[in-house]
Amino acid sequence: MKKALLLILGIVAVCFLIGNADYLATFVDTLQTGAFIPLVLAVILMLARHFVQAASYDAAFDAVGHATGFWHNVVLIFSLVFINTFCLFSGATGVAFIIDDAHREGCDAGQSTGGAILSQIGYFAAIFVISAIGFITMLVAGEVNFLFVTGALCLAATLIALSSLFFIGHLRPRLLYRFFLGLQNLLNRIVGVFKKSMGAGWGRKTAHSFENTANILARNPRGTFITVAYASFSAILNMATLVAIGFAFGFEEAAPLVAAFAVAAISVILSPTPQGIGVVEAAIAAILTAYGCSLATATAIALVYRGIMFWIPFCIGAVLLSQSGFFASKKTATEEQKHKDIGWISGTLVAVIGLVNIGLAFIPSSFAPYTMLTSWIDMSTVFVGGPLIIASMLMLVLAAGLILRFRTAWAFTICLLVLVAGVEFLFQGTIHIGIAGIVLAVWLFFKRPAFDRPFSLGSLQPYTDDALGHARTRIDAARARAQNRRAPRSGATQDLGTTTGWEQQAEEGQMVSGKAHEEGMLQPSKNGAGDDAPCAAGPAGIVLPASRPEGREG
Repeated sequence: MKKALLLILGIVAVCFLIGNADYLATFVDTLQTGAFIPLVLAVILMLARHFVQAASYDAAFDAVGHATGFWHNVVLIFSLVFINTFCLFSGATGVAFIIDDAHREGCDAGQSTGGAILSQIGYFAAIFVISAIGFITMLVAGEVNFLFVTGALCLAATLIALSSLFFIGHLRPRLLYRFFLGLQNLLNRIVGVFKKSMGAGWGRKTAHSFENTANILARNPRGTFITVAYASFSAILNMATLVAIGFAFGFEEAAPLVAAFAVAAISVILSPTPQGIGVVEAAIAAILTAYGCSLATATAIALVYRGIMFWIPFCIGAVLLSQSGFFASKKTATEEQKHKDIGWISGTLVAVIGLVNIGLAFIPSSFAPYTMLTSWIDMSTVFVGGPLIIASMLMLVLAAGLILRFRTAWAFTICLLVLVAGVEFLFQGTIHIGIAGIVLAVWLFFKRPAFDRPFSLGSLQPYTDDALGHARTRIDAARARAQNRRAPRSGATQDLGTTTGWEQQAEEGQMVSGKAHEEGMLQPSKNGAGDDAPCAAGPAGIVLPASRPEGREG
């Protein structure tokens, strides 16, 4: 499944690059107008910046007692550039990816969270240092930017909040436990919408591990200082990259370039777009033009800076992502696991074909920017209207069968691909679509040992049972929660009813007893021995009649 997800990410990355083809073409054309040596220096500084940032991450996890390795963090840094581009709340997603990666490397929850937060503290501290430099530069020039000041204050607040977790964990651990237990309750309410939970001991375990991490940092302040120092040096290299690009286009005033970089660094954090795409370029151009740079030169500097600092690491991250811990394959993968991977990859490819053709049938304008890709799998030249939708839905059904590795789905998929390719070759003349279908069919044919499961209703029974069992578990959990909510109310009502019944019995007993005394019901009666004896008195003053011998009339 992870390989199928990596395949989807690759397809999305290609679509992202094609969607920004005009931007990239402009970047390449602008790059050719700059001086060669400063631009080469800018690329070297960009690479050095990412390597130094990887050293900062390595120092952060070494400070909490678990070194992850320098090259491992190099892969992680470039992968984060790629991942954060496609994820909402990219900063939080990046931190979650760092924590998950450290956890796979053997860190416990506290070490993973502590190392990730410490690395982010280093990052924010570096940006804060650059912001201070930029603020002083703009203050001297009399060009203080309101957006910049607002972002710097938000950055300072974030830095204080993150750092305070370590101080609280070391000085007031009980307060830290309360914080994580409250966070656990909040998260349980949020994920409870999806019928999930954080686990019974998540808050306590995380607080305990975080307390240990804070104590490690307190005993190792040098590691924290090294982390922040590496991160600050990384930010300085980033700033030097922009200065080198400015010199490449003839703008040789360092102070405005430093101020522009400071504003750009804040803009990345405040930007609603991933990695500040579009916002950073505008911020850099605005600051440079305010300092007297021509609009054409300012635009060229902003465009090339973003091209070097974002697009090059983006492409490197797309390549290195497969080497990250999440996607790395086990060296001792079994034959069964290889067959599962083939099933997932095959099903994903066929599902993409079906989904794209459904999209082309209903919303063709949305796929217009990606005609370069969709033209290879567009079946609208063979099927039109309803038949196209039916064929696309059939593709989705066959994709599910390929994931389950059914031999019948494998055979039908090959037949459908060959049929479509034959029609494309013979009647439509769209050779490239036919070539794509034949290539996929040939690949499936050579991977036929992976599809060894016979299709039958019995073969679907385990999956049906799992789905029904999962649904039944959710229903039972919902009923249990509803009963737990009703239990206090029903218990109180039952207690009230019981108390009321006892009171009624007591009142009735008192009434009967009083009436018996008034009417003289305690009269003698003859027993079996001929002695006079009173009737036996029952509990609570209720008079009971004397027993009679069996068979004797009263």
